[in-house]
Amino acid sequence: MWAMLSPSIVLSNDMTWDFVYNLSGAWHLWNGQAEHVDFHDPLGLLSFLPTLLGFDLVGLTPHAFLVGACLIAMVAFVSATLAAMRRLPLLPAVLFVVFVSLLALRPANVGESLTSYTFAMSYNRYGWSLLAVLTLILFVPPRDDRRLDLLDTAVAGLLLTTFFYLKITYFAAGIALAALAAVTSPHVRRRPVVTAIMVALILLNAVAPWNHAYLADILDAVRAGAVRSKLTFHVNNFFTNGEGSAAYVAAVLFSAWLWWRGLASIRLPIAVAGILVVALFVLSQNHQTHGLPAAIVVAFLLYDHLSRRGDAMASAAPVLMIFPLFVVSASAVSIWAYHTRAGDESDLQIVARTNLKGLAVPIDRSGLLDAFASGKPSHALLNWSRALQPHVELTATEYVDTIMEAADLLADGKHRPGGIVVLDQVNPFPFMLGWVPPRGGNLWSATGAPLRPASEVFGDADYVLIPKFSTDAAWTERAAKAYTDHLSKHYPKVEDTRSWSLLSRPPRP
Repeated sequence: MWAMLSPSIVLSNDMTWDFVYNLSGAWHLWNGQAEHVDFHDPLGLLSFLPTLLGFDLVGLTPHAFLVGACLIAMVAFVSATLAAMRRLPLLPAVLFVVFVSLLALRPANVGESLTSYTFAMSYNRYGWSLLAVLTLILFVPPRDDRRLDLLDTAVAGLLLTTFFYLKITYFAAGIALAALAAVTSPHVRRRPVVTAIMVALILLNAVAPWNHAYLADILDAVRAGAVRSKLTFHVNNFFTNGEGSAAYVAAVLFSAWLWWRGLASIRLPIAVAGILVVALFVLSQNHQTHGLPAAIVVAFLLYDHLSRRGDAMASAAPVLMIFPLFVVSASAVSIWAYHTRAGDESDLQIVARTNLKGLAVPIDRSGLLDAFASGKPSHALLNWSRALQPHVELTATEYVDTIMEAADLLADGKHRPGGIVVLDQVNPFPFMLGWVPPRGGNLWSATGAPLRPASEVFGDADYVLIPKFSTDAAWTERAAKAYTDHLSKHYPKVEDTRSWSLLSRPPRP
């Protein structure tokens, strides 16, 4: 946590708009808006609540996100300690706790380069970390007093509830693991009534009236195509990372061999295979191509089984700790590399104004914005999208250039504070300028997001910004066409810049 918090800047060198998305969601909450009612997103409240707490602790700054990540790492540390101290000897227990804690804290996503400091999709790092804790509780039996089983039940229940309000994918995975453990784990069945009551209460909460708006946002995202269901896509990902997949397949075959030789119950290979299948399901719905952190618990499960034996196989159990050790090392390298890189500001562009002050990106301009600016801009609403270049992505520096350009335009004194709608993936400007965010729209707008009625999206907006170089050209084109009539009627264009067209609602009488 010190390594992440001590630099004076927050460094993002990829998918910076996804980092700003998290700050924007917390900003809606900071302004008293309710997720799924005042703004819409298929992610749960806990994706943004840590950053909101960061706002309370360190103010309206990008550092609030890092503080939130540290809070999640502390939750992972405590829950992992409570789970591991009952199940594993000291060294494997320490390894497990460090494994899940650093996983929640690392600045790069699982399956990406360790130096890809995106902070994007932080909910996946949090989800993988806590899912590993739940998997350990459900499948590795405790070695101490059974009277503490209620502690496990309480921790498992809190984790499942956390998954529901984090991302529904992890909640579904957690429920599937709990069902599998009810079949394969004798220690889970020791208190069947308590376990059944806990699961029933969690499921009842999930469908309770206060969650209907959340469930509606999830269903809207599903209908819009957010679910990855194409089998060939998942098969391709599985074999693209063949060497990583082979290790998990080997674990399934090894556990099956133990059962075949009479050295383990049939429950062991079923549990190992089930954990792998559930982890693959989570991976299939994430924007990552490989990496199954929760499945690392298979190594601890096999370690526990082998170490309890009194024969020569017990001496081989420590070899299994190589798997979590490598993940720990990867997270540690990523965190320390971030600390080192953020300490050298010589080739960084650092935001010096607005609430994004302190955000830093590597100086890397492709020249595409200048090339675009030299062309003749389009003035017809339907032609704005034709100027986009859908196959080229802005660098982090160019993205920051564009949003600072728009922020300066809106804060030049000629425009009164008001609601802003942006026809791009993310709307960073309310947070940047400290203005009240608009109500009714999507927090994240991209291909696969539902296209909401114009009356909802623009209901209380005073300004509309249309990017001339979008982070998702297909979405901007689709939205510009869908909202053409509404924008033409209510929002005349008032200004053009290199990267934006600004539309403004006439002042209300």
